[in-house]
Amino acid sequence: MKEDLFNLIKKHQYNISIYTEDIFERRCQEEIIRSDEDNSSFVYVEFDFEIIDKILGNETNSQQFWNSFLETLSKNRRGSDILGLLEHESGIGLLLLDSKIDGWSRLIGRFKQTASAHNFEIMDLVLDKNVRPIVYPACIQDINKAQEAEKQVQ
Repeated sequence: MKEDLFNLIKKHQYNISIYTEDIFERRCQEEIIRSDEDNSSFVYVEFDFEIIDKILGNETNSQQFWNSFLETLSKNRRGSDILGLLEHESGIGLLLLDSKIDGWSRLIGRFKQTASAHNFEIMDLVLDKNVRPIVYPACIQDINKAQEAEKQVQ
C-alpha cells in the first residue's frame, strides 16, 4: 500500500511528505513532550490500511479513497501537520499540531467535500465509524478520570 500512496503523490504532484515509521514514532514522542511543556494540544489519527480496504471492498474504491485523502491533504494541510507510516507500515498516522477536536472536524468536512466532488460518498463510512481521533492531553485526563471513578466504585 505504501508504494500505491507514493505513486499517487508522484502522479498528481501532491506536495506531501510521509515520514518513515521510525521517524514518525519519534515525532509523536517529541510532540507529547512539547505539548506537556507548552501546555498545548494536538490530534492524533490513524488510518489502518487493512480496515479501510475491508470497508471499501475493492481496489477501485480503495484507490478513490486514497486519492481523495491525498488531494484533500494537499490542498488543506497546514505546514505543521505531520503524516507518517504506522508500525509495520500497517497504515498512515496524522498529527494535527496545536489543534483540538474542532481541527479534526474541519478536516473531516474537507475530506467529505473532496470525496463528494468525485461522487465518492463511501468516504463517510470510513471517516465516521472507523477513524477515531485522539486529542492529547485530553485523552490522558479522560484516562485519569476513569481510573479515579473505578477506584471509587471499588
